[in-house]
Amino acid sequence: METQERMEREINLLELFWNILLGWRQIICFGLLFAVLLGSVKYVRDTRAYQAAQNMDQEQTEEALTEEELEQVAEAKELIAQMAEYENYMEESAWMQIDPYREARLTLQYYVKSDYVINYTRDNVRDYTGDVINAYSNYAASGEMSSEIIKEAGLSISQEDFSELRSVDMDNTTLVITIAYPKEEQLESIGESVKKQISKKESEIQQIGAHQLILLGESQDFVVDKDLIDRKGVIFDTITRLQNQLNNLKTNMTEPQLNLLKNDKEEDSEEKEENLIPTPGFSVKYAVLGAIFGVFLVCIWIVCKMLFTARLQNSEEIRSLYGMRLLGEIEVPSKQSRFLPGVDAKLLAVKDRRRKKLSPDQQIKMVSANIALSCKQQGMDHIYLTGSEYEKADKNVLESLKQELMAQGVQIQEGGNIFYDAESLKQGTAIGNLLFVEQIGQSIYDEISNELNLAREQKSNILGIVVFV
Repeated sequence: METQERMEREINLLELFWNILLGWRQIICFGLLFAVLLGSVKYVRDTRAYQAAQNMDQEQTEEALTEEELEQVAEAKELIAQMAEYENYMEESAWMQIDPYREARLTLQYYVKSDYVINYTRDNVRDYTGDVINAYSNYAASGEMSSEIIKEAGLSISQEDFSELRSVDMDNTTLVITIAYPKEEQLESIGESVKKQISKKESEIQQIGAHQLILLGESQDFVVDKDLIDRKGVIFDTITRLQNQLNNLKTNMTEPQLNLLKNDKEEDSEEKEENLIPTPGFSVKYAVLGAIFGVFLVCIWIVCKMLFTARLQNSEEIRSLYGMRLLGEIEVPSKQSRFLPGVDAKLLAVKDRRRKKLSPDQQIKMVSANIALSCKQQGMDHIYLTGSEYEKADKNVLESLKQELMAQGVQIQEGGNIFYDAESLKQGTAIGNLLFVEQIGQSIYDEISNELNLAREQKSNILGIVVFV
């Protein structure tokens, strides 16, 4: 009998289409990857070009100006920076957010009762009451107490802002702590935190001299804050003065000076829009092109993989390439947990919509019945299971197939690839009846051809091939 020569594979375009469609995960991943990649590359290049153009324009402008004109521009920039600082302070300072004509204010008044007593019959000891008052005053005005109050009361301000909202006054025996806050409902929690921190500090300050700290009063009122009114007025006047100085400078500036001052920011956009380089941004156009390229690349990869693969692609190739009998195919459960497996199930349902779907158990029973009938027709009851990648076949499916065959009176013996395993070759040749088990994506074309040719050379009877898919 002649050996089986390797045949040229015919590519099924419909099968190629479904392979591409079932590769939707790679298509989406590479589409997104190249969309971000190409869009980012375009953004980086545009940003570099934009910055280079800006630097070039600025250098050319500076070279065209005299030293006196450059000094005027520097002075104008300084004025703009000062105005920005004042404006940021007005917007961000918690004190500036308070309505000065209705300021919510918390006042805590403490009295220090000193244990100091003058003894005229002995040497006089210096009165330490003033030191105690100073210690309490310094602590109340410290950042240590501020940070504890901010943390405990849950305030969304900095220590610098809190220092503007708090004032501490004292005399010989009295300490007055005043705190204002934009949200009046939080003053109560602030007051509780202040009392708690002062109370903790009392035990430490006892080291200066024995005394008692007594809370004389606690009040929460709405007042008119003249200091805040004056402060806001000074800032507004300062900003106005700086703006007038800037306007006067701009009046005497030339067009190149104004362009340099604006640093290429659009102020007269309608007049200069055509001469300005567009501000760089993420390009949707290049992102779409990148996605298309990524999808195209994946599709080409799937096509090349199918064209140049060395492994079995579908069951029908058993007939078309080797002219062998296909005794059936059995679906092997996937061991990998894939992302959104339901999408694959839907696609496969559409692909196989014209074919009746059998369960794995039904597939095993059908294949076993087909094998058993073939054995009966040829008067054999003992077969040898082998395959080019038999050792990699699913053990559970193989075991189910063997159990079903034995239940139908067929004796089973199995082994490895007869082309490489001498013992398997001897056993298979001795039995004489071979049943090959091959696997989609695992079995190699040349290996299948080698074992079939070897079986024919040894005059073995090839019952057919079962394919695991």
